Formats: sequence, C-alpha cells, structure tokens
Amino acid sequence: MSALLDPLLAPFTAEPAGRMLLGWGISQFMTFTLVMLRIAGLMTIGPLYGNRTIPMRAKALLAMSVAALLTPTLPYVASVGFTRLDLNGDGRIERSEVPEPLSERFERRLADVGRTSAGWLHPSEWPALPRLPGNIADFAKIAATEFSLGLALGLGVATLLSGLQFAGEMIDQQTGIALSEVFNPGFEELDGSVTGRFLFLFGTIAFLTMPPLDGHLVLMSAIVETFQTMPVAEASLTEPTIDLLSELVHVSLVLALQVAAPILATMSLVALSMGFLGHTVPQVNVFINGFPIRAAINLGVLALTFSGAAAAVVEALTVGIDGLRHSLTALP
Repeated sequence: MSALLDPLLAPFTAEPAGRMLLGWGISQFMTFTLVMLRIAGLMTIGPLYGNRTIPMRAKALLAMSVAALLTPTLPYVASVGFTRLDLNGDGRIERSEVPEPLSERFERRLADVGRTSAGWLHPSEWPALPRLPGNIADFAKIAATEFSLGLALGLGVATLLSGLQFAGEMIDQQTGIALSEVFNPGFEELDGSVTGRFLFLFGTIAFLTMPPLDGHLVLMSAIVETFQTMPVAEASLTEPTIDLLSELVHVSLVLALQVAAPILATMSLVALSMGFLGHTVPQVNVFINGFPIRAAINLGVLALTFSGAAAAVVEALTVGIDGLRHSLTALP
C-alpha cells in the first residue's frame, strides 16, 4: 500500500508546507471518522434510529451528516464542558472540582503540562482534540471503543422499551391472543407478540413526544454531550455505566409489570368469573365464548390505562436517559 501511495503523495511531502497540510488532512479525517463511529453506535441500536425498517444507507448518511456538523465544533463543545466543570467560576479547573470518573484524565493532563503539584488547568490546557493514534492497530482499538460508547447509550434506552414487548407477551398469554400462533403458524414469523408490537410502537411514540424535548433529540443531545468530557480518541465505558445498564434491565421489568398489571388483574377476575359460569351453566362453552369476551375487555382496559402507561414510560425513559448521560459524561 505504501508503494502505491508514495508516488501520489510525493508532491505533498516534498515541501514542509505540503507535509503539514497532509498531516492536517489526515488528522481531520481520523477525527471525523471517530466522531462518526461514536454516533453510528447510537444509530445501530437506539430507539427509532436503530429501527430495521430504516435503510442502512439512510442511517450511515445521517451519522456522517451529524459527524460533519459536529467535528468543526469540537473545541466549542469542549469549552462548554470546561465551563460546567468549573464549579466556582474562576476560569480554571481544580482537582477538587473534578468528578471521580474524570480524575484519571485530569491527572494525565496535569502531568502533560507539568502542573501536577499545582493541581489546576486553564481552558487551553483542556484540549478537545488530543493526539491521534499513529498506527492502524491503535486506531482500530480506539474506533471500537468509540463505537461501543454510542452503542451503550442506545442499548440502555432500547432496554427500557423492550420491557413493553415483554408486557405485551404477558398480556397475550392471559387474554388468549397467544393462541393465534397455534391456529395460524404464520404469526410466529412476526417479531414478538401482537400486543407486544403494539405496546412497543406506543412506547416509541411516547419516546418521540416526551417533554421537554422530543426523545430522539434528547438522545442526540446526550451523545453530543459526551464530547464535553470525553473528546475524540478518549472514549471509555466506566464501571458506573456498566452497572447502570444492568440496573436498566431491572427498571425494564418493573415497567413491564406496571403496564401489564391492570390487564393481568382484570383477566384473573374474568377467568374466575368464567369458572363460576362454567360450573353454574354447563351448557355454555366457556372456552369458545371466553375468547371474544377476553379480547373486548383487554381492549377496554388498554384504552383506560393508556394515559397512565404513557406517564410510566416517559418517567422511565427520562430517568434512564439522565442516568446514562450522567454516567457517560460525569457532568454535574
């Protein structure tokens, strides 16, 4: 590869200005690529962005467009992060103001500028564009870390919404809708249960309309905020983030029970009533006649509990996104 590129790059590397321009271009391209990979991680699995109905080319184009807009503003984004870390507003970050997840990077920067004993940094010493890797192996490792950072943010929110699919499966088991897979095997090809898909779409709508901003904009804002404290090539998944992802699985199960509980309780009463009816009037075929009754009651209870379910979904998403934002950025 070097033998092929050397003749093409010879006019640029012959003069110092050409070498400087070539180095600047390579640095900008690597920076853009790493920014795009962090955003692409979110596009892979995040709600709405990770939907399989959206073509991969559209996702790639969106990730490249956001990266192209964000890359020139990285110094400003880093300055915003510096201001947020400067709690006393004296124009410098002291060791006592740095959160624990950022202490390692802060100490490394102090050592680079020779101010370890002083314990503070100026804004110009909190760079937005650190030195990029010099070989392919290091670049591949950093690229994987950047991608995993965006993936963690999208995975956390997607985990919360997956609880609605679990709630739908529990509801279908109790209402008899799950038997449709027995009578019509074609339903097995669907992605999840019927009610589960409906509740997942309902949760996606709640996510898109959640206050104060739409959920997809809040999620994009969270990924942009990560550049305030974790610049390009310095992304990392801390232990609090991994613990939070595990905690979100528990929150997802709680959300599933909150959404499904009214219908499950109602179906238990319906089953009890059907049992009494079957013993009292044996001529009534409870098994056959119970299906339309269960379906009608299921729809009625769903309609009555929509507002409460939407509030529970929005609350869980708000807490989840705020928790992920704080664990990834460590900002106050």
